[in-house]
Amino acid sequence: MLATNAGLPRRHPVAVLIVISECATRSGVGIVASRLSIGTVAGLVLITALAGCATTVAAGGNSASGSPGAPPPNDGTSAPALVEVLCDADLSVSVSSDTVAATSSGVALRVTSEAPAGAYLNYGLGGDPMPATPETWMLAAPPGELHLWCSTLDHEGAEVAVTVVDPDHHWSDRTLADFGCPIGGMPYWVVSAGTGATPEEAVTNLIAKFTASGVSPTLTRSEHAEIGYPDASNQTWIIGTADTTYMTAVVAQSGSNYTANPDALCVASPWTTAPDA
Repeated sequence: MLATNAGLPRRHPVAVLIVISECATRSGVGIVASRLSIGTVAGLVLITALAGCATTVAAGGNSASGSPGAPPPNDGTSAPALVEVLCDADLSVSVSSDTVAATSSGVALRVTSEAPAGAYLNYGLGGDPMPATPETWMLAAPPGELHLWCSTLDHEGAEVAVTVVDPDHHWSDRTLADFGCPIGGMPYWVVSAGTGATPEEAVTNLIAKFTASGVSPTLTRSEHAEIGYPDASNQTWIIGTADTTYMTAVVAQSGSNYTANPDALCVASPWTTAPDA
């Protein structure tokens, strides 16, 4: 008997769901999940990742989901646009400011490590290996409290909270449901990532791969869902038929090109916007 996940909306039958979903990480492409659950779609076992993945951005940084907290004060005009973060030898973390102002690309951290080899800097549901030399990371952390701590496999340092403020209103709290794509599941897909010189080309290539795989329904439409920070290195796209949404894709820059990884299933719903001309 196959287990189901009562925490997710009821899934609709789909044709291709022997599934391998990929997340772009700072070191390449791999599967990252801190919690897994098992569900079924059309009689097949699905493994649902309930945590996000950190991804590479230009200039050696990365973006990742933050942890929303209490609403920050409205006046963040004096907050710096970048916070220095140091993880020291005993895994204590120190920051140059307890407040940071979001930019249109996200939240900027300048990360330096004096920690043992293999240490990580953790942020909300994500985390990445500490760099050998200082790096600037961009996180897609929403306004609110961002919790940072350093760790190794067998030890964790204390948390430090940095308040993310957004005085210029870069952050959009719209959700996929606002674009007609309530999440219906997060399977592993057999279809590999699309690639292209632009985000649009990468998504088009992904759709072509789904078409070649024989998946039903036939996917003909895509739209960039402007969620989070407008200039973040990762973009969320919605793909579907002419009339209804079907799935999402995460588009990330990879060198001079872009990759579009299949991500979540939508609960098939009408599009909420008119198609592009």
